[in-house]
Amino acid sequence: MSDIAVMGATGHTGSVIARNLLALGHRVRAMGRSAERLDALRQQGAQVIVGDCADPAYLTRAFEGADAVYAMMPFDPTAPGFMELQRAQGWAMVEALQAARVPHVVALSSLGADQPTGTGVLTSLYEQEQRLRTLQQSHVLMLRPAMFFEGLFNLLPRVKYGGSLADAFAPGLPIPMIATRDVAHAATGALDQRNWTGHSVRELLGPGDLSHDQLAAFVGGVIGQPALAYQQLPYDDAAQGMAAAGIAPDLARLLTEMARGLNEGRVRSLEGRSARNTTATPLQSLAPALKEVYEALH
Repeated sequence: MSDIAVMGATGHTGSVIARNLLALGHRVRAMGRSAERLDALRQQGAQVIVGDCADPAYLTRAFEGADAVYAMMPFDPTAPGFMELQRAQGWAMVEALQAARVPHVVALSSLGADQPTGTGVLTSLYEQEQRLRTLQQSHVLMLRPAMFFEGLFNLLPRVKYGGSLADAFAPGLPIPMIATRDVAHAATGALDQRNWTGHSVRELLGPGDLSHDQLAAFVGGVIGQPALAYQQLPYDDAAQGMAAAGIAPDLARLLTEMARGLNEGRVRSLEGRSARNTTATPLQSLAPALKEVYEALH
């Protein structure tokens, strides 16, 4: 049994990791900004530690004595100043990991984090990987997953009110995509076994590559609109649409720059697909939740 701190324990990956580790018998420190949202994990046996991830004192307190940490940088998509906030969190995290002398760290990164520029929002993860590489006393595993299936939820309002699945990605471009539960499963295994040394990278490419034309066909089938088409938006139009939906304008611009990075080949797998980085959960697993969310839109 080990003491493991889980950042972002109410999020897509962190919540699953925390539950998985509790089920394996580990002592879990569930970290987040809301005690109320963390209460379910508290009831399952986790220690809840509430604070601001840009506060190194809070992070050091949460990490002190931990055998391992699941490290990630949560963000509010409506808050302006994305890069500045990510840098503040990133430096606070590294300062705390060093002060607490955490032996093993599993860090959530992304495909594209190998590139210093030209990838928009992913530049923040390139910078964070470089910070993590300065940790001399920690064994750090950086997970680089593909795009999340769950990102489709963000496109449903446009489907409902605009009649098409629309984004800035090229329509026929095959893109690796993954279920967040598979990212959580990989992180859980790493935190449980802690069988790597030094600083290493592991890609997670999902069950296969999908184009946005294929995604539109899938969503159309789920919601009963088999003729649903994909519409590629100009980058400026995509950014303006996201900003109109409430995303901070600077983040909207960075997200479209990420799409450009994918379209132009800068965001890509360096390993190539293999049995080791291919995961099991298919896109079809998302169908019930997609249908429910779509039908709840008014």
